[in-house]
Amino acid sequence: MDPKLKYPLPENISEHPIEITKKARWFHTGENPSEACEVIVVLHGYGQHPAYMLNGIRELEGGGRSICAPEGLSRFYVNGFDGKIGASWMTSDDRASEIHDHLSYLNKWWTSLNIEDSVSVTLIGFSQGVATAARWLNHGMKVDKVIFASGTLPTEWNQEEPNLDKRISEIHLIRPIDDEYGSLDVHEKEVDMLKQWGHNVTSHKPNGTHKLSAAVINKILREKNQNL
Repeated sequence: MDPKLKYPLPENISEHPIEITKKARWFHTGENPSEACEVIVVLHGYGQHPAYMLNGIRELEGGGRSICAPEGLSRFYVNGFDGKIGASWMTSDDRASEIHDHLSYLNKWWTSLNIEDSVSVTLIGFSQGVATAARWLNHGMKVDKVIFASGTLPTEWNQEEPNLDKRISEIHLIRPIDDEYGSLDVHEKEVDMLKQWGHNVTSHKPNGTHKLSAAVINKILREKNQNL
């Protein structure tokens, strides 16, 4: 891209939005969500394929648990022009519209599952999926437990406290020791910010890199079940 070009649009170019109908996909492993006693929703990171992400955390299966992963609306080739395909939740271009579209999509998808209020629900955001998960919670998504793994909270949370549902009993922030993308300072600041807002927050700094660890998540989920 020409560094002199004013992004996202050159001067004197008019933008015209139009609403369209688009199909989205979601994946699951374990129990069917409608028959499960526990549902885990995982929002993938940038360039990930949700099916392969789920395959990497299959050890979480069992005990009447359904693990679901909706896919970001923007798919692309991760390397070059063919081969591995991943998805993205948003870019900086037309940011507000992309946030609105994804929240509408996630709410419609979740409503379509008809999950009973008595079912235990955990929401996990990984990497880029952390900001999307956080915005979804601020948009009314009701869950019991939240896990933000290897990502950062939305920038707007630094200006205004989000409106999170009182059903949330625990919030966990994971930042692996050797995470090549996550800042430890940002992690600590976000933990402190959530605590100042009165949330039950736990910081986790396990060994590892920028990956979604089934072992770390399983430990968090077991601790929850032992406290019931």
